[in-house]
Amino acid sequence: MSSTNDEKKKIKENDINLKREALKTSIDCMMVIGNAMDNYFPLLKTVTIMISEIYTIYDNARYNLNICESLMDRVDIAESVIKTLKRRKKNNEENFRKLEYYKSFLRFVDVLKSIKAFIGEVSTIQGYKRFFSANMIRKKFDSLISEFEVAIRELNFTMTVANEEQRIIDQKALERDIAEMTRFLEKIDGNIIDSTNTLNTVIQEVMIIKKQIETSKVEKFKVTNITPNELLDPLYCQSRGRKEPYICKKVYKGQDIACKPANIFDDSNMDVQKIQAQLVILSKLKDSTNILKFYGISKVDGNQVMMFEWAEFGTLRELYVEKDISWHDKVLIALDICRGLTFLHSCDIFHHDIRCNNIMMTTRLEPKIANFKYSRLFDDRTVDIENIKEIFPWLAPEKMMFSEHPVRYTSKCEIFSFGMLLWELSFRKIPYENMSVKQIREHVLKGKREKMNWIPGTPEIKKIHKGFEKIITMAWQDANCRTSLQTIFLKLYKLASQNDKSNDSKNPLPIEPISMSELRENREDHKIYRLPYALINPLEFGFEAHKREDRKTAWETFCAHADLGNITAKYWKGRYLSKGYFVKADLKQACELFKVAADDGIADAQLDYAFSLLSPVSGIAFDLDIFIKYLTKSADGGNVAAQFNLGDMYLHGKLKCNLNKELGIKYLKLAALNGYPDAIKILENLEIDVFNNQFR
Repeated sequence: MSSTNDEKKKIKENDINLKREALKTSIDCMMVIGNAMDNYFPLLKTVTIMISEIYTIYDNARYNLNICESLMDRVDIAESVIKTLKRRKKNNEENFRKLEYYKSFLRFVDVLKSIKAFIGEVSTIQGYKRFFSANMIRKKFDSLISEFEVAIRELNFTMTVANEEQRIIDQKALERDIAEMTRFLEKIDGNIIDSTNTLNTVIQEVMIIKKQIETSKVEKFKVTNITPNELLDPLYCQSRGRKEPYICKKVYKGQDIACKPANIFDDSNMDVQKIQAQLVILSKLKDSTNILKFYGISKVDGNQVMMFEWAEFGTLRELYVEKDISWHDKVLIALDICRGLTFLHSCDIFHHDIRCNNIMMTTRLEPKIANFKYSRLFDDRTVDIENIKEIFPWLAPEKMMFSEHPVRYTSKCEIFSFGMLLWELSFRKIPYENMSVKQIREHVLKGKREKMNWIPGTPEIKKIHKGFEKIITMAWQDANCRTSLQTIFLKLYKLASQNDKSNDSKNPLPIEPISMSELRENREDHKIYRLPYALINPLEFGFEAHKREDRKTAWETFCAHADLGNITAKYWKGRYLSKGYFVKADLKQACELFKVAADDGIADAQLDYAFSLLSPVSGIAFDLDIFIKYLTKSADGGNVAAQFNLGDMYLHGKLKCNLNKELGIKYLKLAALNGYPDAIKILENLEIDVFNNQFR
């Protein structure tokens, strides 16, 4: 199924597993290098583990894959450097004793750390939106490439530095990704990007709650509990379903509600408070226009029910069986499902069971992703084995394989299932309908897929057929060559725009990182050489010194790494200058260092730079727009103090800013979810429920 380019890509990416094994062997070999190399061992170990972690981040990348691939080329070079240093240890002993060579290696380590962080940021919507502009991404990318090449050159590995042709390829990849990402963010809608062109704060709220659950810090979560007397009987259609348990229809605050029987608090395998937190997350997902709204829990006839938005047309499967959906409407339905999936993935949530039977349809043909099992919000288990027959036709090939170590469920698995959903919607039947699970597995693992036999139609319909076939084929590739959700969305959007007809548009129908403990102890006795210079402590050593209030050691460590160009070290140097720790306070120089770190995306630095502007000692005239710009980026980057101060400022109009109570409350809720006492107090005084997006 793959093209020549896809095959090349597959070969390259399949090499990652081999590289992981090589990395483990590399550490084993490093343990016997000896001599002056011993002083480099902690750094080499750090680099080797870091490379393994970068591979893992790359495996899970969802956006800007071309940018990530360009940087992964440098990671491959870094791995080669480690191998060469090991192989040529005797030839390099003289270099190992030179202070400048040691500094160059530290810069090499810092650049790899920056590459790791950058790939992690640009490969997600949350990280990408933390950059002020596309131009900042260009500058950061170019800076990383340049810094890497300088570091490699200083280590005397000039033969591995990219040539001019490679630089042109890198720039094209950069511009292609930026253009595609810009177009994607402009068109995605679905409440992912809000009216202020920032990431919906509800997505951040979900991420905060998820983190608390995963770190066992769950407390005070309470899903909305609606009293039975608030539920009214509808005028018609009392229930839905062909067998028990039936879904009961009620009216709540003028809205039709589906009451689904559930015994969610009788599950002895899960902590009740954890379930409450997960249901709070489920209720927050209603911010997406393409996810079925969950309103809370109640009781009907004494039985506990979960209350969802009512979808008049039932499931998408029921709809396509009973009605003939136009091809243009199929495109729009697919586009909206894609929006819902993007919202979910932005929250780091996977559905695990994407098929037409789990898409609910309104009378306006708006699809709503539904049927979450609450435990799926947080782990990568697919389903219990008893349900495997039901969902098997939509499973990705990597999830069909028998293995002692099953493949994790990732966004790539969801994309494959979405491709199967598009096929199901196109041909109005269950995939592999007359095949057993065994037959499906053998068929799919051989690289075979369902047939696409299109019924001839008008030129417009043929164009949709061709577009769907291309998208489905891209989604059906093996994991290493599978397309991204972003690319699928843009192709569907283009297809919808090309076939936009006012009389035919949505009308109601009738690897895990290597553990050092796994490595073999294989060291040889050797003569110890003393270096003729003092080693520079690792940056982490400076953080430890700061915690124990050893200001002198911390200051010297931060200064040493700042001189090597480390951005984090520059920020900490600025902090020491602003506080007067060990050295005389110098707010002007601190402000300059804060700005450098802030422009590089460090959230703490963005907060400190914003507030340093309030002091006349900084030497910079106060500009409210600049203050808000940096404070907002810090808040969106997860800084709790910034979230509180920004929310407080908007809520009360401080610093003569424009009042914006809605935005102020959004940021105060983020701070409250992060446990900021002052934010919790303000919201309590306003009688605002942190968890349910509404007044109590």
